[in-house]
Amino acid sequence: MTGRRSGELLSKGKLVKVLIDTNVVLDIALNRKPFVEHAALLWRLAEQQVITACLSNTSITDIFYIIRKHAGKEKARGFIADILDTFELADIDEEGFREALNSGMNDFEDAVQYTICEHNGCDVLATRNKADFGDRSNVLDPAELIERIKRAGV
Repeated sequence: MTGRRSGELLSKGKLVKVLIDTNVVLDIALNRKPFVEHAALLWRLAEQQVITACLSNTSITDIFYIIRKHAGKEKARGFIADILDTFELADIDEEGFREALNSGMNDFEDAVQYTICEHNGCDVLATRNKADFGDRSNVLDPAELIERIKRAGV
């Protein structure tokens, strides 16, 4: 599957479906400056139902592990509960994993995230590691996505 053309990503009156990469969610959980500001704004847009925010099933355990390591088990449990209240979970099956494995992308985890994005009908994948995804026009960093949302009047 190939990325959508830039002009098709956002349009007024259409709820944008966004797969949020693990690194963006961790920016919030770990209060990583300066990235937390844009990541938190995306979370608020999801809570306000301006966007449909999705998170891959594969990210949940990684996020829990990293938060637990840095802030303890209770904070990790609470944060995962907040994710489940705010995000839709997105996944792929064996065929999707095989597609990611054979995608030609250098990083398997990124290939899995992109495949999840495509298989679940997401308009955009929001990540801070945009360069890892090549020239796919539907991969944006959080600041770019927020700017496009503002321009589209979504």
